[in-house]
Amino acid sequence: MAFYLKSSQIPELKSFSFTERAQILLLATSYMTVPDKFILNITKLAILTPIFIMVAKFEEWWMLIPMVIVALCYPLVTNPIQLNLAKKHLDKAIKTFKAEQMDDEE
Repeated sequence: MAFYLKSSQIPELKSFSFTERAQILLLATSYMTVPDKFILNITKLAILTPIFIMVAKFEEWWMLIPMVIVALCYPLVTNPIQLNLAKKHLDKAIKTFKAEQMDDEE
């Protein structure tokens, strides 16, 4: 099983533009099951919790450095997880996207 870091790396989405890939991924994430959404949300919570704890205990300026590092790493960790969980639903999302495109053209 391949692990994708960006949507442009997913073979099924290569032929689509950035905005089209984003729309398809939005559809795919809407088709995700409850356990998949739970895993994704728990991962996000695990990453964000240290930031809020640091903010609550913020005393000196150097504490800002780890907070910035965690904030920058947030999308680097959550985006691949979201892509790989949504990948199961890409076929259905692409079909829905193409059907919507056909409806818009008419």
